[in-house]
Amino acid sequence: MSHFYLSHVRTVDEEWVASFFHDLCLVVGERTGRPAEAVGVRGEPQSPDVSVDLLGRSTVLVALLSPRYFSQSYCLAEWSYFQRRLNVHRSRTGRSADAVIPVMWEPDPAHPLDAIAPYPPLRVRSEAYKRDGLLHLLRLKARYGPAYEEVLKAVADRIVAAAELLPEVHGFDAAGTHAPVGASAPAGGQTVSFVMAAMGEQDAPDERHSRQYYGKTALQWSPYAPGEHEALVSLVKNTATALDFSATVLPLDEETVDRISRERDPEQLVVLLVDAWVAMLGEKHRLLAAVDERNPEATTALEPRARDDTESAERAVTLDELLDRTLPLMRGRHSEYERWGLPDAESFTSSLRKVLVRLQNEALKSSVEAVPPPATSADGPLTFPLLGRYSS
Repeated sequence: MSHFYLSHVRTVDEEWVASFFHDLCLVVGERTGRPAEAVGVRGEPQSPDVSVDLLGRSTVLVALLSPRYFSQSYCLAEWSYFQRRLNVHRSRTGRSADAVIPVMWEPDPAHPLDAIAPYPPLRVRSEAYKRDGLLHLLRLKARYGPAYEEVLKAVADRIVAAAELLPEVHGFDAAGTHAPVGASAPAGGQTVSFVMAAMGEQDAPDERHSRQYYGKTALQWSPYAPGEHEALVSLVKNTATALDFSATVLPLDEETVDRISRERDPEQLVVLLVDAWVAMLGEKHRLLAAVDERNPEATTALEPRARDDTESAERAVTLDELLDRTLPLMRGRHSEYERWGLPDAESFTSSLRKVLVRLQNEALKSSVEAVPPPATSADGPLTFPLLGRYSS
């Protein structure tokens, strides 16, 4: 395995790119005790070809961003490949990984580094780097030597600290985008709306003392990663995207309930993500009941309740009784997969995948049943296979 893959615009600035790559390999090699030639890789400088093998064997992507970066198909492919690896890693583990390091090679007003969320920019003090970029420091190294060394150290620190090994994925998308991890899938696939029945920290009932699971809004509820706001949002979006869904996450409010109640499309899927403590809030009861009564073939619920949340464990009987009264239809439906009291991100992700495949199949059956069956041929009846390739 290589510690990093250097992604950059090729055929230009090659002397300076090669110099930075050489210096970075030396620093990372010294930190790790490995030969400098074994810690980093990059694509052929004069070729637009992308090596999936090199990308797959690298732990971190170091991207030298410039105004031309996102217009090059090979740069997009390299960036997109790491995005996909991060998506799969997140959907499997529920954890984020610092595996993409954006470095400002040249300033790009169209894509400032603070817009490449959630990949944090380098934390350096050098105003010259922040204003003019790394290429400027290299060209004037005699003047900006300390600033260059600071950037080099900051990049190496993050490379060496990267401990999460990302899964390999097949192929790459040369039409990829620089949208952040967790962004909605492109339009065209089947859609799913995740409705977050949660609350902001300031809205929690008096009985709820463990406020570390909440943020300022309901969408920042993070049952499995206290303090890591929007971790659940990223997890559900990444899981849905891996199954070719276009996903949106909405708060449980009047507008959302009105929106999903008006929709008549039987293939519009809704997954209710329930914080059991919300059932203590009187104003949420009517909203939850409206979702509970929605078409059962296109609606389901999942309830994260982390085993590390000792307060929820102590109030389990009370919370279960509240859910029984608030969501009687959903609670009464039997299922072949777990939906309630999911104790960790792994079990939640496993159930979510099964939920999505199940809803997909139910929606498909509904649409097929709405169309008169074709005439039976002499060779026997035609069949319409249900989806199942993602159910493992």
